[in-house]
Amino acid sequence: MARRIDPAVRRRLLQRLQRDGWLRRQQLVAEGIHPRWLRRLEDDELIEKVRPGLYRSTQAPETTDRTLFDACAAVPAGVVCLTSALAYHELTTANPPAVQMAIPQGHWRPKVAYPPIEFFEFRPHLMKLGVEEVIGPRGAELRLFGPERAICDAFRLRRIVGKDVALEALQTYLRRRGSRRDINELMRVARATRVQRLIRPYVEALA
Repeated sequence: MARRIDPAVRRRLLQRLQRDGWLRRQQLVAEGIHPRWLRRLEDDELIEKVRPGLYRSTQAPETTDRTLFDACAAVPAGVVCLTSALAYHELTTANPPAVQMAIPQGHWRPKVAYPPIEFFEFRPHLMKLGVEEVIGPRGAELRLFGPERAICDAFRLRRIVGKDVALEALQTYLRRRGSRRDINELMRVARATRVQRLIRPYVEALA
């Protein structure tokens, strides 16, 4: 017969899980909680392992935004990029089957059980350009490239994401008005990512 988790410990862990959405083995050990309790919550299908030492709640509703937050928690060095970032900014109708995530060139790629992640290695100086941070429920952090950077990367890596996706994103962006678009910022990022000559004709025609 399987041993059950101590009610007091279980209650404490579930309260933490409800508050944070995550349980981290290292943090719990530092607080004097034995890792076996994590295995028992996993046996009860209340948590699932994302990567070694990191567990997520199975009770939270699945949404696109939550998947992006989950990816950032699982890969602290990563930044959501390309089509995943475009979708977050409502610049594309494309829906990638895996979260597209940039990591520094040569960086170790963690084995993540959930969510599915497609890694792209970016040079270090491009990892910081145009990064935005969104703080979600319970202090969760989402790191992603802003709309201008995501568009420029789509043109830069158009053979991967598809030229049609890049054009759709740029055209959608240029149709926006007011604070939802910044042509100067778009061209600044285009120069930094060396796609200015590709983007300029569309900006001149549609802006």
